[in-house]
Formats: sequence, structure tokens, C-alpha cells
Amino acid sequence: MPRTGRPTTTGSRLNLDEPLRSEFADYLAAKDDASPKTVIHRAIRAYMDADLKANAGIRERYEQLRSARREGRNGLRVVRPEKTC
Repeated sequence: MPRTGRPTTTGSRLNLDEPLRSEFADYLAAKDDASPKTVIHRAIRAYMDADLKANAGIRERYEQLRSARREGRNGLRVVRPEKTC
């Protein structure tokens, strides 16, 4: 008997709507079942890099927040850089 109440695909777990859900599943399959986590990390990084490059105000605020987090100011915790995908 199949499980109920649990998402069965990556698109479902991410709460993606169609057609993005099936497009993402097909993309992962085309990449020989690539890791969804790796693809998502790369996509988020690319989006953030492009957005920060295009928006000086957001980039400035982002850099302030990152600096404060690294220095442990304002109750923020220090985050070590993660390895890139």
C-alpha cells in the first residue's frame, strides 16, 4: 500500500507548481539523476549573484548583514563559508 500524506517527488517536497514541478523532475533525470540539492544551491547562488550585481542597494544591505553576521554583532551568529557546489 502506498504511503499517504507524504510528497513523492522532489517537486512535491519543494512545493513547486506545475509545470515547474515536472520540468524540474525531467531536468534532474536528464542530468542522470543529479542531486536536487546541488541544482538548487547552484540556482540560488546564480540568482543571488545576478540580483546583487544588478541592485546596488540590495548588495550594500546584504554586505552589511553578512559583515555583521561574521563579526557576531547584533545577536547574529558567526557563519563559516560553506564549500561551493
